[in-house]
Amino acid sequence: MGLLDKVDNLDDKKPAKAKPKAAKAVPKAKPKAQKAVAKAKPKAAKKAAKVKSEDKPEKIRPTGLPEGYELAGTMPRYIGWLINFAWNFGVAIGLLSIISTGADSDLTIGWVASGLMIIVNWLVLPIWTGRNIGEFVSRTKYINSSGNQPIFVHAILNNSIGFLSLIGLMLMMANFQNISDGGMASFITGVVFVIFYIVNFFFKKNSDYSQGTIDLAFSSYLVRHVASGNETGWLARFESLGDFGDKWQERNEQRQKKAKEKAEKKAAAAAEKAAKETESAEDASDNDAPEENSED
Repeated sequence: MGLLDKVDNLDDKKPAKAKPKAAKAVPKAKPKAQKAVAKAKPKAAKKAAKVKSEDKPEKIRPTGLPEGYELAGTMPRYIGWLINFAWNFGVAIGLLSIISTGADSDLTIGWVASGLMIIVNWLVLPIWTGRNIGEFVSRTKYINSSGNQPIFVHAILNNSIGFLSLIGLMLMMANFQNISDGGMASFITGVVFVIFYIVNFFFKKNSDYSQGTIDLAFSSYLVRHVASGNETGWLARFESLGDFGDKWQERNEQRQKKAKEKAEKKAAAAAEKAAKETESAEDASDNDAPEENSED
């Protein structure tokens, strides 16, 4: 009996030892499965991000003149240039003419006024409105390829071209006779400013959109401006300057029309005169023909 009890006890202990092994195997399998799932998630996220990026269309940056805008013509450009020149240098030229006469007078107020006018047209208005006095009078403005107002740096640099050319001429004239005495650097600087003005001029002449070097750098175009009618205060007053430009342009168009009509009348009169002369010549030749036959 004692042997049988021992055998029974051994049989009872064997399954008891096997159970802990099965229990240990289950917790070991869980972390491996979690790691596999964790590794699979970033891969799936990367694939989904790639698919989304491929599905999104690439943003195309607009180029060229935007639709709905009309380039400024030759006459508005000329009016804008002339008004800007008169505003920026009119007072200064008047003061220089007074000095050239030898008049001994205090011109401090005049020079201060001239400087303020230049600063307003060169810096204040371009930063505030994106346009200068000449563009208000000629009803023009600059836009970029997106149809928006260019950054104010474009207006400042564009307005600086004329000033730089004038400064360049002054440097060349002041240092021409002193090139060998240390004036070479100033003279070369003046030459560079003048050459830049000439290059910018030829760029505008040969460009399909009349763009200068600064316009090309900022992808900007000078177009006709149409006031919205909602302007108030000083902005409305500046917009009203365009009425003067419109009248000027209308008068110029009338003059061109009259000149064209006169040229057409002159051409018609010359053609009629030539026709009469040819007819008279033919008649004379016809009259001479019978006389020759009668003589024969």
